[in-house]
Amino acid sequence: MPLKPVSVSQLNSYIRRILATDPILMNLSVKGEISNLTKHSAGHWYFTLKDETSRISCFLPRERVGTLRYDISEGMELILYGSLSVYERGGSYSVYVRDIDVQGEGSLKIAFENLRKKLEAEGLFDPSVKRPIPAFPKRIGVLTSPTGAAVHDVITTVKRRNPLVDVLVYPCIVQGPDAAASIAEGLSEMNRLFPDLDVIIAGRGGGSAEDLWCFNEETVARAIRASNIPVISAVGHEVDVTIADYAADLRGATPTAAAELAVPHMAALIDTLRLYTPQRLYSNLEAGFENYALTLQRLRDSAEHSIRSLLQEAESRLNLLKNDADLSNPMNVLEKGYAMARKDGSWQDRAAAFRKGDSMDLRFKDGTLVCLVQEVSIHE
Repeated sequence: MPLKPVSVSQLNSYIRRILATDPILMNLSVKGEISNLTKHSAGHWYFTLKDETSRISCFLPRERVGTLRYDISEGMELILYGSLSVYERGGSYSVYVRDIDVQGEGSLKIAFENLRKKLEAEGLFDPSVKRPIPAFPKRIGVLTSPTGAAVHDVITTVKRRNPLVDVLVYPCIVQGPDAAASIAEGLSEMNRLFPDLDVIIAGRGGGSAEDLWCFNEETVARAIRASNIPVISAVGHEVDVTIADYAADLRGATPTAAAELAVPHMAALIDTLRLYTPQRLYSNLEAGFENYALTLQRLRDSAEHSIRSLLQEAESRLNLLKNDADLSNPMNVLEKGYAMARKDGSWQDRAAAFRKGDSMDLRFKDGTLVCLVQEVSIHE
């Protein structure tokens, strides 16, 4: 006999409760290929996980997106970790994703290229942002596992090349899901606690692509660029190229190579200094002084030429101004045989300014006449 009918909402609610109590469905790990990836404006991601014959919807909440170790995209092989949930209003179910692992070398290459292109577009790898590595460091920081082979290789190489250099080892995790956060935090703390470090070598020894993946994560690349202290990457073997190598100020193909790049060989420096005998130093100084003397002579000749040109130009301008002033001087007409009339202390240039009986002065080039106006005749 059938049970009493229930509503659709009651049925979906019942299914949700059943799923929520199933230990397998609440702790799923599902393998498949990603497709139909949609990144919602609210920050959530929706996509489909499929195999040869079936598919299932997946939901990645916004708070989990920021914790992903991989920049996923279409066609990648993934393992999802999460739980099965029911959307009661729509009567559909999907995987509620908590974490993601990328499977296969091909998928790892896709994730690598996704992040490399993203950070390159931001200018994170631009040569203009690279910090110079000091030529003669006094104190070097090493960020790596304190028990790995890398730390031994770096310390041995540094001390062999220059035993006077101090080496500070700052331990961090260099493999696994927590490694990227540990490396980023280590870089930040080394800058805060030991700002006098001349350079930081960050890396680890060789391993699989998955072992080295923490150096391909975005948090590590951004922490390298945020460092005030120059960073040399030292990850794996020569063939292993990571995002950290692109972000670093200098790449060391191996931890040993990174130490060689960071510290000049003292013996080679001493041999170079021995080449500079007192006689050679004197010759170099003498040649240097001669070069300086020639340079100073060229500068003096150039300055004298410039000053002469300026004086000639100023003299020409002064002559032009003098000519303009002479042409504008009303007294110059007296030199040509003319006279100038003045009434009540003011120069006059019209007969209409005078009346019969007025007194006026006539100025010639050799003297002045005081005259009395007998008659004024105005020309039409």
